[in-house]
Amino acid sequence: MKEMFNRLSVGGVLERAAELVPDKIGVIEEAQSLTYRELNDMANSFASSLSGLGFRKGDRVAIYMKNSVELMVSFYALQKLGVIVTWVNPLYRKAEAQFILKNSGSKGVIIFEEWEGYNYLNAVMALKPSLPDLEAVICVGKEKSNFVYSLNELLEHGHRTDVTFPAIDPKEDLAMLIYTSGTTGKPKGAMITHYGACRGAFQYSKGVLATSEDVFIAVLPMSHSYGCGAILIQPLLLKSRLVLMEKFEVEKAFQLIEKEKVTLQLAAPVHYILELNHPRRKKYDLSSLRAGLIAGQIAPEGLITQVEKEMGVYLTSFWGASEVGPGLGIICPYPSPLEIRENYIGKPIEDTRAKVADPATHEEVPDGEIGELAVSGWHVMKGYWNNPEETSKQIIDGWLYMGDLVSR
Repeated sequence: MKEMFNRLSVGGVLERAAELVPDKIGVIEEAQSLTYRELNDMANSFASSLSGLGFRKGDRVAIYMKNSVELMVSFYALQKLGVIVTWVNPLYRKAEAQFILKNSGSKGVIIFEEWEGYNYLNAVMALKPSLPDLEAVICVGKEKSNFVYSLNELLEHGHRTDVTFPAIDPKEDLAMLIYTSGTTGKPKGAMITHYGACRGAFQYSKGVLATSEDVFIAVLPMSHSYGCGAILIQPLLLKSRLVLMEKFEVEKAFQLIEKEKVTLQLAAPVHYILELNHPRRKKYDLSSLRAGLIAGQIAPEGLITQVEKEMGVYLTSFWGASEVGPGLGIICPYPSPLEIRENYIGKPIEDTRAKVADPATHEEVPDGEIGELAVSGWHVMKGYWNNPEETSKQIIDGWLYMGDLVSR
């Protein structure tokens, strides 16, 4: 399997699924379901129109959207063109979005006009004078006007034109920029290759033994490193089925798990805590849900045991970061004993290394002592976008230092 990643681009993930299982339902959103062939055709159509607008390999285009079919189509269309996706969290407002759009030099941005009471179109148009590289806004449902293009119209127009997709070097060409949260200063754009994205996304399957027979539910935002790898790429890589949620709502998740026979829920600890404590949980048939992953925050002691006991779900945690995005670095391989999963984050993923180092000297500390986690291998980012100074602080002699304190 790992040899495949030497030649697989992110856009090729969808193309491969469409070739191997064209008539299989790949994604379900509300009353809409799409086969892999239909999803791939939509991505090809949109890519054709984007090419007609002048977007080329190496350009940056921001996706500033909620979870949706439109996000998936946009993502895979851009990947087919070799355009570098710049992720912008849909919860970000003008100041946060402005920094990422400007720092990345994004040539375009794809949005919904409005969601959850926030008008993204008005916000982006207000930012336009401060964004010299921004040439086009593509908006779902909006009619074309000066500088603003309708995603729906571009999808329709693309059916009537053809485009030749550029060659992608998976290990060298960038697939995306994943910006850090900026808790220790301004956000930094981690540069992720196609190889890192595809092989990284596949590593999630090692923690839950995911296969083509599984049904995933998207409770995570796809704009996040974890959500991008685990939900936007992994199910398509495995030729599985994905059930979309635009945002997490506990009872809505229960309804979808019951209706669609969801088998895997990759989430944060808070999602499982809310589900465990929901007063109507036992009214739903959640028996199809067999396994899950948690990350993004430290899991409360005993949560994994409680989820397994009360929900019958095999649960494990892992360690990841934007800098090894959209994959992960350390995970407990399936199956691992409950005691191990409760007390350890796991082992380094295949063909990578990890060490526990003295923060001052970067030398390994003895087993049992606390030190800084460092990882090395194919999963590490190429660096921070246009920021060699910060890159040199994080990557030293081939080791990525993240400041997380652990013990072996």
